[in-house]
Amino acid sequence: MLSGKRVLVTGGAGFIGSHLVDRLIERNEVVVLDDFSSGSIDNIKHNMKRDGFTLIKGDILDKSTVKEAVRDVDVVFHQAAVVGVKHYVENPLRVLTTNVFGTHNLIDASLENGVEKFVFASTSEIYGKNDNIPLSEEDNRVLGPTNIARWCYSTSKAIDEHFLFAYREEYGFPVVILRYFNVYGPRQGTSDYSGVIPIFIRRVLRGESPLIHGDGNQTRAFIYVSDAVEATLLAASKSEAVGTVFNVGSMEEVTINQLARLIIELAGATEVKPRHIPHNEFYGPSYEDIRRRVPDIRKAERILGFKPKTSLKDGLKKTIEWYRARMKAKQ
Repeated sequence: MLSGKRVLVTGGAGFIGSHLVDRLIERNEVVVLDDFSSGSIDNIKHNMKRDGFTLIKGDILDKSTVKEAVRDVDVVFHQAAVVGVKHYVENPLRVLTTNVFGTHNLIDASLENGVEKFVFASTSEIYGKNDNIPLSEEDNRVLGPTNIARWCYSTSKAIDEHFLFAYREEYGFPVVILRYFNVYGPRQGTSDYSGVIPIFIRRVLRGESPLIHGDGNQTRAFIYVSDAVEATLLAASKSEAVGTVFNVGSMEEVTINQLARLIIELAGATEVKPRHIPHNEFYGPSYEDIRRRVPDIRKAERILGFKPKTSLKDGLKKTIEWYRARMKAKQ
């Protein structure tokens, strides 16, 4: 694992980013760049007085701020982005602007400063509607029409990947790309702009029905945040990873109906019943659903030595308890 480095984590006060910071600060100097548009100071305050920790409050769209953050850094972990399906359909311009131009600012500053490695947080959204399950890194992108805003996030991350590969070819830029599949765990936001697991947990712990969009038979594979962070650190540590894309996820496939029932069971809220609503009722007309999304992680196993350790059931138990304790603390 990385040791004795100066590292930058963009979005380091966010969900995955803050967990990454927790691991990195043990052996490295850590700079966090975050505009707190979705991240929280609560996620990093326990590290703020530690030696070697620096916080820069700023936007990745601001070139001068980015240059300041990257100065003298050895490794960049670029986690900052506008994420969440509801964001995609409600504010596609913000998604495209931040994710494309912000990332380009980071790439330029990193190239200028000669960073040793640039670890980029991409997404399973890259694959779109491809139903060749499990999805491998070489599989085609299958998207809907451009007037459907739901696809803007996938497109923004694909543009980023194209830029990174072009910089790799032109300048030998030391990039590693990680396509995360449905990461969940403590510190993930519970607003309607967040992921399905924290939204379900929030509602169930309040005694409310989890709202399942569509028939609930669509499937996903969820990875616990500590496993995703482990894969990220391995990618930053392995020289063989440079110039490569890796799926980061679990192959434990579950329907959304099953997920809702499992969360209800683990939360001990058996009186709560799921409720189904049409996709358009929540997202509006600019949305398309994806029926199955499960990664092939053999490449990460082979090159990075990565294998997720946390089952969905165990990860949900930890996550539910974290949210329950947080809700009690606020009462």
